[in-house]
Amino acid sequence: MRDYSPKRRTALVLTGSGASGAYHAGVMRALDESGVKVDLVVGSGVGTVAAAFAAVAGGGKLYGTGGFWDDAGWASFYRFPPVLRVALLLLATAFGVFLFPVGLALLAGLLFPLVLIVDVVAPGLPSRLIEGLWAAPAVLRAPYLAALAVPVFALSVLVVVYLLLGWLRSGRKLAEAFETPLDARPARQRLSDALWEVARGSAISADPPSESELGQRFVALLGENLGQPGFRELILRVADLETGNVLPFVFLHDGAQAAFAATRAHGSRSRLEGIPDAVDLREPGHDSLLFDAVVTGLLPPLVAPVRRVSFPKGGIFAGETHRLTDATLAAGCGISEAIAAGAEQVIVASGSPHSASTPPRRRGPRAAADGVLAALERQALEGDVRGAERTSRMVETLGHRMEDGGRAWQDPATGRVYRDVPVYVIRPDHRAFGPLELDGAQDPATEVLETPEDLLEQGYRDAYRMFVEPVVGAVPEPRRRGASEAEETHAVEL
Repeated sequence: MRDYSPKRRTALVLTGSGASGAYHAGVMRALDESGVKVDLVVGSGVGTVAAAFAAVAGGGKLYGTGGFWDDAGWASFYRFPPVLRVALLLLATAFGVFLFPVGLALLAGLLFPLVLIVDVVAPGLPSRLIEGLWAAPAVLRAPYLAALAVPVFALSVLVVVYLLLGWLRSGRKLAEAFETPLDARPARQRLSDALWEVARGSAISADPPSESELGQRFVALLGENLGQPGFRELILRVADLETGNVLPFVFLHDGAQAAFAATRAHGSRSRLEGIPDAVDLREPGHDSLLFDAVVTGLLPPLVAPVRRVSFPKGGIFAGETHRLTDATLAAGCGISEAIAAGAEQVIVASGSPHSASTPPRRRGPRAAADGVLAALERQALEGDVRGAERTSRMVETLGHRMEDGGRAWQDPATGRVYRDVPVYVIRPDHRAFGPLELDGAQDPATEVLETPEDLLEQGYRDAYRMFVEPVVGAVPEPRRRGASEAEETHAVEL
């Protein structure tokens, strides 16, 4: 396999789910700081967020002070809908009223020894005081039943009104409100604010525009500056529940786009002859879908609501509405898309650790969802890496040597040319918490609380330890021709 070279077309693949985005931010900080050349960024899962910032030289807004992952936590991404919170409050109130007599009984049991002591000091006093309490049930019966019934009645009214308003407002779409108990609007707002800081340019308003306009501004910024330092081509992978496959959103230059389209020649094309089974963000009307693709990285499957996207007419899936979610649910991590777009070497950053360890939380619905996402994250990464390594071994065995020192092999059945592509993986050796532990968790081994900020710092150190120092640092610096000639022709006096 060929060694790393900064002269080759390099792709950065960011994959994972949930808190892995903090690890991506740390890796990006190290790559930006060390000046590693990246031509293409591929985001899968929560990697779509980091990929969007990396494509427009916005890394500082991702990992810097006040950036997207600065002081991030569960409450800054997800919450219960207001209606559900009110319903839970009413249920808690009714349950508390129901247990009120039990609390009084426990209090009486605790005070009974004190009553005996008072009776010894002042005989007959406790009896006289208790006689007055016998009338309490008759007096408190009506208030107690009212306090017990009012929350239940209010809850019933709330449910009926909510269903009625939902039916009048949405009709058959009412079932969408019950897909998940979580509301991802805080995550959407946080992402919108951060992307607007990058794409606003000279705009005066600090408040972000609509999500469609924000996508248009972002794509316009990328298109105007593509090829400039810090600006990279972009592929965003999302899972399409309607087709059951990965749907890439791509922004590539002409040569890379043609190569990418050639690898997907058997997919369904639009009437505009765009990229098969992919959304070309350069097509008219599709730039407004940029935010829809990025935000899916913050919508873990079965945890957060899906993103419903209506595709514009004249392109792929013209006029259809599809449900999009985190690409971790689908196969692969993005290496194949990077190679299809012409990458000659690939850097993969994933928060999935080398060795799985016992998670701090193993019971409950949130722990189950966290375990499923961690398993999907690991399978997607390791399956794609093994596939890329298997293809490279096949090319090394069957292929012929090219002028640049690499090897290539052409499939006689399809005519597609395969090249040996080095893949460098940056991932933690150990991780204390899962994808959904956005508030962090205590490491069972060390009993130390680790947070996404610690994971960001770990990604920064791992990038230097696994890639920058051993790979980039091992590349010899090119000798300047002028300097070498001067050394050879330097006169020496005898």
